[in-house]
Order: sequence, then structure tokens, then C-alpha cells
Amino acid sequence: MNANVVVVGLGPIGREMVRALGGRKHAQVVGAADPLHAGHDVGELAGVGRLGVAVAASAKEAYAAAHGNVALVCTTSRVHTIASQIEEAVAAGYAVVSTCEELSWPERADAAWADRIDRLARERGVGVLGVGVNPGFVMDRLPLALAATCVKVERVRVVRVVDAAKRRGPLRQKVGAGLTPEEFRAGVASGQLGHVGLRESVALIARGLGIALDAISETVDCVVATPEAPREGVAAGRVAGVHQVATGSQRGEALITLDLEMSLGALRPHDRVQLVSDPPVDVVVHGGIQGDRGTVGAAVNALPRVLAGPPGLRTIADLPLFGVLL
Repeated sequence: MNANVVVVGLGPIGREMVRALGGRKHAQVVGAADPLHAGHDVGELAGVGRLGVAVAASAKEAYAAAHGNVALVCTTSRVHTIASQIEEAVAAGYAVVSTCEELSWPERADAAWADRIDRLARERGVGVLGVGVNPGFVMDRLPLALAATCVKVERVRVVRVVDAAKRRGPLRQKVGAGLTPEEFRAGVASGQLGHVGLRESVALIARGLGIALDAISETVDCVVATPEAPREGVAAGRVAGVHQVATGSQRGEALITLDLEMSLGALRPHDRVQLVSDPPVDVVVHGGIQGDRGTVGAAVNALPRVLAGPPGLRTIADLPLFGVLL
């Protein structure tokens, strides 16, 4: 089935989605929505030349005009702010693939809403999936893929170190670069700073491995530049980034540990998956999977799988392994 895509949200990632869909045999952009860019040609906005698709002021308008079959929603990280957008797409008969981090496991953020959208999607015969590079691949799907080679898995540890200086501006803002530690902690407390999705990744791994967790906890702290450890463009004593650790426990024992650092000038960026397992697994991706382009690839390549799969709320733990959408 061809993916006739309406892209909702044309910030940096949304425009990357439009560019990535260009020239694909089995996918095309048939509509777009973003009130900030209403009336513009979406191809010109994305820098790929005129596509003859005008950006609508609202998703509802785009769905009605485009007659597509899947919405690619790139607007926000939180379920409570994207819920109405997902419901609108499903009500219009569209499958949904979204980069919303909490949508990767929405039961944690709002179990009642997750149940409602699952029922609505089944009634409309469409699938709904939250996916990206993290959550969606590095700290959940990749460990599960590696675990497929194991007879037994006892514990999982994933470490991801990202140099935020090489990423887009919004990520540098999200990690609090340049703030004082006090400003950083206030931003974390208000939900404005820090990475969203780490606890969702713990839940996805547990689901994929069939582990019943008693608790999922998370710590968030700042990485501070010092004279001994200077960071690019950050004064000593100021925040260079964020360090978060999420842990899934059973009877007080940590079975899943996800350790994430995103900071300016981070040393030795990499992704590492360690399984205490039979046989043991220890895999390192030197340099790490690039977050922005990786998120675009993960979302675009998931489109035909969501369209062809069963209706309802889906997770990456439910999907078969897949490669590049041609």
C-alpha cells in the first residue's frame, strides 16, 4: 500500500520529513499543515522545489483536502499536548506515525487516553505509532533486536552519549546549555528541560523481553563545565548539558538501566548496548546514531508497516524488523 502522507508540523524535523519522502516509489507528500506556514508550497518550504502542495492552516483542513491515508505528526513531545491532534487524525480515517516521544508508550503518561485512542483506532481501522531514534531505536528497539540472539537475558544496560553541539538548536535548548545549575533544575521541575522518553524506553524493553517490572525510576542532573573540563562555548560553572538515568526494577533489583548524556562537547559520543545474557552481548556504535536524521529515517520507514499492520495503538516492540522504505 502506498503511503499518501500529510505532514503535520513543519519545524526542522517536519521539513526534514518532506525532504526524505522526495523520490520514494511508495510514498508521497499529499498534504501538510502548520499555521505558521499556511499558504506556502511545502516543497519550497522544505527546500526541495515546488511540489504543488499548499500548507494548510490546520490539520483538519489538510486531511479533508488531501485524501491521504497516513498523518506524519511532528509537533510535540508530550501526550497531553498531542492527544487532540492524534484523535483528529484518527477520526478523519488516517493512520498516524508521530515523533512524539511519550507516544512511544503512552500508557505511562495517560493510560486512560491510551485505551481510548486504541479503541478509536480499531474502530476506524488504522494504526497509531510513536517512533524516533530515542525512544524508538537506540535505547529500546536495538537492545531487543540484539536480545533475539540470546537464550536468556538477565539484565540490560544501554549508554548513549551525544554531543549536543553537533545537533539542531532546539536540542541544545532542551539540555539547558548555558544556564546556571539552579536555572536548569527549575527548568527540569517545570518540564521544560531534559529528555523525554527514557522511561518509555524502559517500558518498551520490558514488554519486548516479557519482564514484569515493579517500578520505573528516573534521575535528571546537569553536566557542568569546569576549568578542568571546559565545554565548547560554555563558561565554567554553567550547564553544558543533561545526564539522565532511568531504571526498571523488579523486587528492588535493577534489571534495565538506560544512561543518557547529551551535552556540548561530550567526550567520545557513542551508543553502547550491554546484555547480561546467554550468550553475553556488548555492542558499541562509535559516534552514535545521529539523532535528527535517525528520527526522520525511523518515522519514514515505519509508514508502510503501520499502514499494512493491524489497527490500534502500536509500539516498536510490536513491529517486525524493517529496513529502508524505497
